[in-house]
Amino acid sequence: MSFSTSSGTIEQMYADIVQDLVPFYMDKVLLPNPQIILNSISVEGSSGDQVRFPLENSLTNAATVAEGASIIAAANSDLTPTAANIAFTKRGVASDVTQEAVEDGLYDMVVGTTLNRLSSGLAQATDVAGLALCKTSFTGNDGVTGANAKFTQNFVISPEALAYAAKREPVVKVWFNPNEDKHEFRGTVRNGFTALRASFGRTIKSNKLGESQAEANVQAIATSVANLRAANAPVGADGMYVGLIDPGFELGINKQLAAVGGSTIGSLSDLGNNALRNAMIAMIAGATLYRSNNLPDAS
Repeated sequence: MSFSTSSGTIEQMYADIVQDLVPFYMDKVLLPNPQIILNSISVEGSSGDQVRFPLENSLTNAATVAEGASIIAAANSDLTPTAANIAFTKRGVASDVTQEAVEDGLYDMVVGTTLNRLSSGLAQATDVAGLALCKTSFTGNDGVTGANAKFTQNFVISPEALAYAAKREPVVKVWFNPNEDKHEFRGTVRNGFTALRASFGRTIKSNKLGESQAEANVQAIATSVANLRAANAPVGADGMYVGLIDPGFELGINKQLAAVGGSTIGSLSDLGNNALRNAMIAMIAGATLYRSNNLPDAS
């Protein structure tokens, strides 16, 4: 049945949306996740429009030193920290609900739909910004080559490749517009990303879903992992790097593992069996995979 449109119930609708925005947002956003970005900080309530993450400078290996010679001249490994800064950006989304929609819709539908629109908009804007930064910061391609507009840029990164900071957690302001007879919701968040070390991330260029271009495969992920290991990039607590892939690259991986396209399906590995059953591989070749529709194209 429809819910009452009395002022008390309208106030409860406002309260529910304000209260539940953060949990809905956290369920939808990908990158602000300690499994993906280890260096994360919230500075809500403090002054300033940016934060700085100090970085250790490159170390110098010990060297052979002749008797009586200067040790520091042979192997100077002084600590000279550098820094990476995050400037906060406000991201916003608007959703208006007419009084007629309130009167005609069920309470759960009105509240749930409005929360979904606000939280999805803020989560997508946050992930798009972080993944766009990956595109400009990590330039070593371990995938295929071809016309950029037809390819997506996927990434394999160390959990210490990026840093994230939030100045304002998701909030929503709401008011009633009597002239247009509608409830107006405005959701905002202020956050930002920075790349800590360019050598801690790799790109994998692969065919966009629906394009007839070359597909990257499992070897591309293994190559990225090997390149990260060679750069001494730290792994996560699970001993793995992080793979951020789009549905097109996911399809290419699953086709390879399940041998789709062959005249017969032979005896598969456990990975191949999982690809055939579930169309998703959680961990492969040293990387834990996360799928996103917000990865940038390669142009």
